[in-house]
Amino acid sequence: MSDTLKDFFAEEAVEIFESVEARLIEVEEKGTFSEDDINALFRDMHTLKGSSNAVGFEYFSKYVHYLETFMENIRDKKQKINSKVIEFIIEASDKMQVIFHDEYKNNLDIKEFEKELESLISNIDNLKKEKDITIAKEEEAKEEESPKKVVKSKAFVGEFVDLMNNINDALDLGNKLDEYDDEFLRELFRYVHTLKGTSLFMGLEFFSKYLHSIETLLDMAREKELAYTKEINEYLISAMAESQDIADDEINNDLDKAQYQAKIKELEEGIAKLIVETKLNKGYELFDDKSDDNNEFMLFDDEDVPEKNVELSTRVVKVPKKELNKDVKKDIVKEVLKEQSIHKPQKQTIKKMAATSSIRVGLDKIDFLMNRVGDLVITKSMLFDYSKTLSKEINNRGLIERLEIIDREIRELQEAVMSVRMIPMDSVYQKFPKVIRDLCKKLDKKVNFVYDGENVEIDKLMMEGLMDPLTHIIRNSMDHGFETPQERLKKGKDEVGTLKISTIQESGHIIISIIDDGAGIDVNKVCQKAIGSGAITEEDSLIMDDNEKAMLIFAAGLSTADEVSDISGRGVGMDVVQNNIHSLGGYIKIQTRKNKGTTFKIILPLTLAILDGLNVEIGSQIFIMPLNMILESLQPTKNMIKKVGDDNKEILMLRDEFIPIIRLHEFFSLEPIHKNIEEAMLIVTQIDMNKVALLVDNFLEKEQIVVKSLDKNYKKIDGISAATIKGNGSIGLILDIMNIVDIKMEQSWN
Repeated sequence: MSDTLKDFFAEEAVEIFESVEARLIEVEEKGTFSEDDINALFRDMHTLKGSSNAVGFEYFSKYVHYLETFMENIRDKKQKINSKVIEFIIEASDKMQVIFHDEYKNNLDIKEFEKELESLISNIDNLKKEKDITIAKEEEAKEEESPKKVVKSKAFVGEFVDLMNNINDALDLGNKLDEYDDEFLRELFRYVHTLKGTSLFMGLEFFSKYLHSIETLLDMAREKELAYTKEINEYLISAMAESQDIADDEINNDLDKAQYQAKIKELEEGIAKLIVETKLNKGYELFDDKSDDNNEFMLFDDEDVPEKNVELSTRVVKVPKKELNKDVKKDIVKEVLKEQSIHKPQKQTIKKMAATSSIRVGLDKIDFLMNRVGDLVITKSMLFDYSKTLSKEINNRGLIERLEIIDREIRELQEAVMSVRMIPMDSVYQKFPKVIRDLCKKLDKKVNFVYDGENVEIDKLMMEGLMDPLTHIIRNSMDHGFETPQERLKKGKDEVGTLKISTIQESGHIIISIIDDGAGIDVNKVCQKAIGSGAITEEDSLIMDDNEKAMLIFAAGLSTADEVSDISGRGVGMDVVQNNIHSLGGYIKIQTRKNKGTTFKIILPLTLAILDGLNVEIGSQIFIMPLNMILESLQPTKNMIKKVGDDNKEILMLRDEFIPIIRLHEFFSLEPIHKNIEEAMLIVTQIDMNKVALLVDNFLEKEQIVVKSLDKNYKKIDGISAATIKGNGSIGLILDIMNIVDIKMEQSWN
């Protein structure tokens, strides 16, 4: 089997796994399955089984088959639902994912798989024995009263469900088509015809009669005796939904014979009306002219349909024969022949239509496009730069106008490619409820997971790099942060802790906060461990505040755990967190209070690719300030600058706000052009809701820049987030405003 097909299925499978996990966590919280839960989980299992088998996942498909059957038993009320059943499905779905990943990587242990499969079957059998006895007796009583026993063989029921799903999928697709080709009609007829035969084997008398009318209509369309229309397709969607209720009731021997005979008649009359409205092709005798004009027309004869009138739904209209004379028939035939001469056969197949509704593209291809857009941005900057070197005697106004058009087009292209890479944070959040649920059981703790900012979008590349840090932080909070329910009650807390993740966009950054209401970090213990490992000295610890001491948990090899477990204790997890976040161009902060909780705050750039920047002059050097970090800029007057404290720290007074000033030439150890602050320029930015004014010598031009990582190509530099290639071919350095503010505040304001 093609590896490409397996890769495509693997992407789909991962999405389904996430959906299954999220739904099962909700089910466990509710304590039962809703009808929607059951149907959704059954569909997911059915899709996994069918698709995996088609692309060659033999063992995975076999395992999922039993889970699908078990969900089917729940759906058909053959299996009692309780906490034990829910727990079993959650654990089985975990093992299902492990089997999938092992088979995908070609390292599945067949003997181990057979043990897992045997255990699965055994657990299912044991749960079956716990079936509600009352329900079982009621079903047996109904079967004894039934004149005709329904066959409930797994093989027949499984085929029945597959065929119903295939029909509904085809009809849903039919709603998207404007014309219907031969393959569509043949496939739809074949599904209905096979389902009718299967239902007869199962003894579903009324269901098969109901389906017979639909089969006949599709046969007429297939043989081109009837033009299949969107109205017919929509009618059949409604009819198939009705047929599902008939099948369910008949399987459970819970139906009123007269009621379902009426439903069959209702369907036949509805189809008769559709045929008249759609116009029949020449050669099919719809009307019997010798019949009594006072009788109503019936498309299908059936001795079981009652003679008496029945109440019909509003979507069905009775068609008296006296309204359908020969002149009307001739007009219908002419109309149909005219339509057939105009419309060409539909060439698009069902498979083609399904394939073109969406397409999966590898991230490497999107990255390639992004890199090419970046090259275009650099080339555009070079052209603008070159245009400035042209002689003033040459009228280059036309050139500038055309370059501006190119600039707009490149920006639109860049935004389009970027939007493809962006995904909502909800796709990150949904991975954690299962992690937290498993840790709660393992650690005997109770924690409620909440989140907000799920609609904030993040670059997919950044999201993938963020998953490990977030997982490590959550595991650390669960193991070290939260107390047991008994300990929480002793402290006067609710026995159930709360772990919250929130995401916001602020000043061109994405800020992710992980907040728990646990015991907080024991900063003294962390400090002693850090001194013992040589990360800091005793003297260092004396001048550090609690949050600075808490940051020591990121030191390599440091752990406060008394013993190593499978959750934490080796001193590598939090070190990985900081390294991964730095590699994304971000950084992390910690705020902690004893017995109140801990907040981890991750600050990341909004994008890793392209941004707008303002060139600023600081001493003899030119740096790039990200435009999205600038709240406002100004040249201060003398009365706007105040000095406070013993060391005369400079403050900008702006509209009744006192804003600290950071001289960037001092940060980078450069000789300033303007020693007098009133001759320089101030840029006001905001970090964590606090405003800061940055002093630069001059503003230069704005430009769009392509971000290139320094960490990967050189090394991390304080105050510099990344680099870029400028229009003249030189290297430009992009200021890391958050990092600058953090460092200066630590030096000057603590």
